[in-house]
Amino acid sequence: MRTTPRRRHVLLRSAGLAGAAALLLGTAPATAAEAPGSGVGWIRVGHLSPQVPPVDIYFAPFGKPEKVVIRKAGYGSVTGYSSVDPGAYTLSMRPVDAAPTSPPALTATITVDDAHAYSLLVFADGPDGTLNGDFVNDDLTAPAAGNGRVRVVQGSASYAPVSVTGPGDKVVADGAAYGITTPYGELPQGRWPLKLVGGGTSGSATVDVKAGSSTTLLVTEGADSLTAVPIADGAALPDAPKLGVETGGGGTAIQPGRDFAGPWAAGGILAALVALAAWPKLRRRVARAR
Repeated sequence: MRTTPRRRHVLLRSAGLAGAAALLLGTAPATAAEAPGSGVGWIRVGHLSPQVPPVDIYFAPFGKPEKVVIRKAGYGSVTGYSSVDPGAYTLSMRPVDAAPTSPPALTATITVDDAHAYSLLVFADGPDGTLNGDFVNDDLTAPAAGNGRVRVVQGSASYAPVSVTGPGDKVVADGAAYGITTPYGELPQGRWPLKLVGGGTSGSATVDVKAGSSTTLLVTEGADSLTAVPIADGAALPDAPKLGVETGGGGTAIQPGRDFAGPWAAGGILAALVALAAWPKLRRRVARAR
């Protein structure tokens, strides 16, 4: 698979807009992809900035009052899909427990189209390590019969570039820079052992490819190794939880204070303190789509 990025426009906005309802953490195994039906779009969010401490995430229809929807999302965390009505929305990230009125480290306005699924992936690959939001389309169209579709999200900054290979040196990603989401490629159905190599270190992973499935292989870093976790694109059920963005979440809202810290929070206490101290200097920026 080539490692050129697939990106979508994300419009940067000023602070003061965000918030409402529920995104659920999910790393479901790959199954036959179910896409959103007519009248809704799906969205999920990933924190892939290794030196940035956990954040609170806000989400709202464009112009609506802000409200926190995810607390303590740490490096390596990816929410499950939630359904929203088609239209424009604003998403913001702030340090954990920061005041909702405080300046966010990143604020992006996104447009969700009818019957489409998206991932908003936040990297620290802007100028001087500033935050950068990459709004990518999760293509859930069917692969060839007997195949599944796999792509790589390269979330390791310390060990970039990263290459991923399968049995027989089958290339899954070749020299992917940090912050790159590769195009999908197809693999035959089966259990695929994978080797990860980058920056003088290595790692291994396994992905179960199901016929008709779409899978994102999320690459993250530990203290001295690379890790890859397969995450299903699409859903095993035809309906993702509905974001109650007009009502504050209703029955699908997360419980206040629920901890979504990822299992690969990087750098330890010192790095977290350094990153938090630098937070006000992070320039708010989002990637422009091709």
